[in-house]
Amino acid sequence: MAVDAEIPAYARAFMDAMKETGVEIVTALPESMLKQVYFLCERDNAIKYIPVASEAEMPGICVGAYFGGKKALMIMENSGIRQACEPIARLSLCHHLPMVMVMSFRGELGEKNWWGHNHAQTMEPILDALRIPYWFVERLDDIKPMLKKAFIHADSSQWPVALAFTGECIDAAYR
Repeated sequence: MAVDAEIPAYARAFMDAMKETGVEIVTALPESMLKQVYFLCERDNAIKYIPVASEAEMPGICVGAYFGGKKALMIMENSGIRQACEPIARLSLCHHLPMVMVMSFRGELGEKNWWGHNHAQTMEPILDALRIPYWFVERLDDIKPMLKKAFIHADSSQWPVALAFTGECIDAAYR
């Protein structure tokens, strides 16, 4: 991918990480904190980009890709875990199927939107209730190793893994 001056560093780092990790399918409900990633996925022929109307659709897409021998990634705002809760629970608790999800972390200290605060308040308790391990990714240099480790962890544990992007890893307007 050519380096475009208008493409933010977080989006370039994320795309490089997905390609190096072997991600072939990205399913997402686009939101503003990772918006440039969605634009890049849409334009990149190496990645099959599947936008959805609800986060509840994403776990099935990722598990279907897993059964087909492909690496898939779901990307959403952290509020999406509330929508995706039932299919994630069904596929992980009943069938021990791996999934990797990346969430932008809306609602951290300094959140400007009143509606964003509950996203942070509910994300961690829901991930804990589903027994999904999660890590925060704050630095650009951590995107690639954390994404690689997330796929290794999900495959070896046969369980979902979540990464919450914040800091340098989201659009500058939300830092």
